[in-house]
Amino acid sequence: MSSTPTDSVVATLLRLGVMGKSDWDGALQQVLEICCDLLTVERASYWSFRDDPAAIACELGYVHSKRLLERGMVVTEGSAPDYFELVRSVNVLAIRDVREDARMSALSGYFHTHAIRGLLDVPVFAQGRLAGILCHEAVGEPRDWTSHDTELALTLSQTLARLLEARARDHAEQSERRAAFLAQVASALADTLDPARAGEIVVRRGIPVLGDICSLIGYDGRRAWRIAAAHVEPAGQRILDELCARYGADIDGPGLGMQALRERQSLLLPVADEATLREAGLVDGHIELLTALRVRSVLSVLLRVRDEITGVLTFAVRSRHYDREDMRFAEAYAQQVGTLLENAKLYAQAQAAIGARDEFLSLAGHELRTPLTALQLAVELLRKALPPTTPTAQRAVDTIARQTTRLSRLTELIVLTARQCDGELPLRFTRLDLAELVRAVTRDFADLFARAGCDLRLHADDGVVIDGDETGLEVVVSNLLANAIKFGKGEPVEVSVRRHGGAVRLVVRDHGIGIPLERLESVFDRYQRAVSLTHFGGLGLGLHITAKIVDAHRGTIRADSRPGEGATFTVELPVAAPA
Repeated sequence: MSSTPTDSVVATLLRLGVMGKSDWDGALQQVLEICCDLLTVERASYWSFRDDPAAIACELGYVHSKRLLERGMVVTEGSAPDYFELVRSVNVLAIRDVREDARMSALSGYFHTHAIRGLLDVPVFAQGRLAGILCHEAVGEPRDWTSHDTELALTLSQTLARLLEARARDHAEQSERRAAFLAQVASALADTLDPARAGEIVVRRGIPVLGDICSLIGYDGRRAWRIAAAHVEPAGQRILDELCARYGADIDGPGLGMQALRERQSLLLPVADEATLREAGLVDGHIELLTALRVRSVLSVLLRVRDEITGVLTFAVRSRHYDREDMRFAEAYAQQVGTLLENAKLYAQAQAAIGARDEFLSLAGHELRTPLTALQLAVELLRKALPPTTPTAQRAVDTIARQTTRLSRLTELIVLTARQCDGELPLRFTRLDLAELVRAVTRDFADLFARAGCDLRLHADDGVVIDGDETGLEVVVSNLLANAIKFGKGEPVEVSVRRHGGAVRLVVRDHGIGIPLERLESVFDRYQRAVSLTHFGGLGLGLHITAKIVDAHRGTIRADSRPGEGATFTVELPVAAPA
């Protein structure tokens, strides 16, 4: 039988009252020490319930005589079903001698190892559920547990319950703070598509939330390179820059980040003392710089995109030691920023590719001007040289002349479009009959329609007069007809030119594959394509140039389509003002 002096109880209750509840591990150790003091037992431990498989795990055990802490042992329900049934069904499990109780036989190995005889287990409830067991173990001799012992044990279990609920609240608040932090970083990265700037944001936002030091290394599967590194203090930044310059991003070099890349896993160094760093393969100069930075703990986590490793983030702290929870948070951070950094990189690559394409189109346009000028001169010479008795040849030369002029103007428009010029197009407005212009263009396309097996159906009002640029409008009609032939091959193409109130409406309709609904809104954008490049070639400029010409005429253009039902392009232009 045990007895607890009154002054000891009072002193213990005072310890409970001033116990810090924000540090779960420290508070739990204090409770276990108090358990040993109040109930005069050698061992006290807290075991939490786990699922899948059902088990209890020792979160912390305290051995009074040795001032020793234990943790990590797991007992599954399958290995000790009678014990689990007891702790779930009774309020207090008090056993005088575990060696004589058949219900405890499954745990005989544990009891024998620690010389345990008496056992007093009480449940710990948190948030309305059985969360764990507070265990008191007497060694050496059997123990007769008194009602006073039981009351003290239950009081201590309630203290643990309050600590657990406080820990749950802290975890919930911490999760909210971390979620808000991740959202803020995502928002900051979304505002920049510059990879270099994005890398700086990643490391700067990572401190001091995740550590005092942060470095970001890029990786492409073969080589690694430094992207950015940051320290919370300017003086530390200078040392960190020297460290990065001297011991950069050699994939075969030392350092936790490089090791994480080689092993393809996150790594945590809880204690980064000199002996540990030397064992990790760091040279004296590297260790000296880390010592100057006062690094106490380091962790490295990988950036992944679609199962590919794209980099590594390394964090270090000076005033505490990282744990597994810190690693999980850092991994969540790396997962989020990895995708955003990859998007910034892909955007930069796309911009570079578009710039190269623009440069090519601009150069090609300039190079085309010389042969087109020579071709126009040759056509003029042919016109003068052909006798009037050869009408067929004259018509052919006239067609070549018109197409050469159209090609020359189209080249100018392509050059302007490639440069993303926002100024006015070089158009020359005159009064013209749009119906006659459309008829002339369709005649030029007659052979193309025949080869594509498309039946052209033209309906045009007479005397549809507008103010416009003849060559520019020929380009508009040509592009719309070319699209209809390309995507409506073998099907009829309907063209109409009608007066519509105070406007003139040109409609070109095909019965081909149509345009996907999600691409309708962007079909007139620069370099946008209505269908896959795999099956239909083109630069994605034709409709963009068409829309710019229509807009220069103060008109509108729209596309209507359903996949498999063809596409309809409608152009509306203002009628000519009265003379």
